[in-house]
Amino acid sequence: MLLELWNVMAPVLIAIAIGFCWGRSRVPYAAEFVTRAVMNVGAPCLVVSAISQAEISGEGFAQVALAATVVLSGTALLGTLVIRLIGGDIRALLSPIVFPNTGNMGLPLCLFAFGEEGLALAVAFFMVQMTTLMIFGVALMSRTGSGLAATLKDLLRQPLIHAIVIALLLLVGDVQFPVWVESTLELLGAFTIPLMLLTLGVSLSSLSTVGWWHSLGFSVLRIGGGLAFAWLAVSWMGMTGIARNVVLLQAIMPAAVFNYLLALKYDRHPGAVAGIVVTSTVMALVAVPILLAILL
Repeated sequence: MLLELWNVMAPVLIAIAIGFCWGRSRVPYAAEFVTRAVMNVGAPCLVVSAISQAEISGEGFAQVALAATVVLSGTALLGTLVIRLIGGDIRALLSPIVFPNTGNMGLPLCLFAFGEEGLALAVAFFMVQMTTLMIFGVALMSRTGSGLAATLKDLLRQPLIHAIVIALLLLVGDVQFPVWVESTLELLGAFTIPLMLLTLGVSLSSLSTVGWWHSLGFSVLRIGGGLAFAWLAVSWMGMTGIARNVVLLQAIMPAAVFNYLLALKYDRHPGAVAGIVVTSTVMALVAVPILLAILL
């Protein structure tokens, strides 16, 4: 069991550690370029490739997507209540509680733990989370007041959203790509996970915690609240097997680094958000092996 658990965790931890050491070494890392390459090319190709190659049903995919919606909605309600009780800034603090790192950490963990089917189902959770983050997360932190219409217009320009639409059409229509298209998608999608993990490590190397106790409390909300609502969702929907395991694993991912980037861009207490990202990531390194030991 320990060897099986190590086989799942080791590739993720090693890749993050390499990125962390890279960041600490002060050797230049083109994080902006890498992020653009991943979000505009790699991740869209990975989404379409994972759906086209995996043998999953549309029902299973829809179940994971619905469960993700329950988890995000539940943690949003819980986070809003707690932040209001302590008199915190909802616009800054709610996003890292609600939006987990289902991409950088979640996708590779689901791949190594549950194989290609796990990756394809994890994409469903990732798609719901990223779409919600791009709409509500940006609107929550933004100071421009551009409104929902402008946000949706910007969202429709994102290649990842186009990939989501194509992936859904593949599930509904049972379409087969030519071999050269599948090979191209697989090749371009393959660089996504390694670069995600390296970038996560580099990002963590430059973050620091501010208000340690508050960061710890919000990290418990992110991971513990995510697990609680995920358990309710899979129990309510009667989910079993890999789909159930993927929902539970994705739900306990730490706060996404993208939350910090938004807080930095819109000046929404970036130090506090960085603290939640770092603290929840450390907490996840303990919680994930425990959950995987149970699931595996």
